[in-house]
Amino acid sequence: MGQAPMVPDPLPMTIKPVPTILMVLLLFVTQACTDIFLPGLPQIAREFSSSIDVASLTISVYNYCQAAVVLFIGVVSDVRGRRPTMLICFALHIAATVWIALCDAIGVMIAMRAVQALGSAAVYIVLRMIIKDTLDKKAQIHATGLLVIGLVLSPILAPVVGSWIVHWSGWRECFWLLALLELPLFIWAWVVVGETNLRRHEMKAAFSWSAHAGNYGQVLKDPYFRGMALIVGAGFAAFYAFISISSFMFIHQFQMRETTYGYVFIGLALSYLAGNRLMSMLNERALAPQRIIALGLWVSVLGAVCVLISPLFAQGAAIVAAIVAGTCLLRLATALIIPPAQVEVTNRFPQHGAHALGLLTCTQYCFAAIGTMVVSNLWFAPSVNFMISTVVFVVLSALGYVAVARQRSPLR
Repeated sequence: MGQAPMVPDPLPMTIKPVPTILMVLLLFVTQACTDIFLPGLPQIAREFSSSIDVASLTISVYNYCQAAVVLFIGVVSDVRGRRPTMLICFALHIAATVWIALCDAIGVMIAMRAVQALGSAAVYIVLRMIIKDTLDKKAQIHATGLLVIGLVLSPILAPVVGSWIVHWSGWRECFWLLALLELPLFIWAWVVVGETNLRRHEMKAAFSWSAHAGNYGQVLKDPYFRGMALIVGAGFAAFYAFISISSFMFIHQFQMRETTYGYVFIGLALSYLAGNRLMSMLNERALAPQRIIALGLWVSVLGAVCVLISPLFAQGAAIVAAIVAGTCLLRLATALIIPPAQVEVTNRFPQHGAHALGLLTCTQYCFAAIGTMVVSNLWFAPSVNFMISTVVFVVLSALGYVAVARQRSPLR
């Protein structure tokens, strides 16, 4: 009897990449919920008879929830799959957006902002995991660079669009617009996004929550990491203090039109782009990451000086110009500081780089929430609150750098 013919092994499953334009749009609309309603914060406070600090919880709670979600959502997508994780969280994001547009109490809005944060963080993290699953290293860098377009466009366009919506209609329409944009994107994602994590069953069998938490604990014990986290976190807090108080400061205190207020964020976005370009140039010239970070700190000090001297001007327009200039410098400084800091902490922990980066991102969002709460709970005029918070957080960043300088950098 003849030997049965050999049957070749089945070909590996082909993973179809997600269209880049879809990923950019998903990132744009989910991140836009951070900025689009900012011009309407005074309206929200007035409608719900809330104080500045309560209205600002719509920002700080959102950031706290994002900070928590980034620590575990990547692992959830490892063991449960990229597709269900992203689609379920994005659906919750859309539902929360509609609920906010219909809500009749500030407490409900704050709770739904927490759900929005879950969806935004999931899209932010899982999209990067999908890119890692489907593309080679060179293509990953290209796709990630394109993905950043969504992050860059959101702070430029969302506040400007939101300012016009608030001026001509109201803050609720900002969320209706987001829901209108998100629904077709959800349908598109449902149709074209397949499961890209082909090792999820293996990952699920090997995963341990206690080991996961232990890896974070190892990172947190390192004084070099804690110093870097303080630099990044405090710098981000100074910028988010501006975000939370800016509408009350410019629209109420200085009587700026909502439409004009939106244009301030174009300047902030352009400052970030300029800082990012400068950081890339310095990196190409082989300047050490710590030196780039130090330059970023000096820029943030200069920004704080601009904010501090603003009351010396007699005209309100000059005061506003000094505050905006100082905030643009603070934003430029974050572009100089955050990327090299991320590289530093991931190289500090070769075996736990993902945990170090996740914890640094978590710290960044936590400090953003702290900045929001600090500036909103001071009892002075909004501009004075912003000056005080700016000085405090810039000083904390400098102290973080002192702590880092005492440790040995892996990339120095």
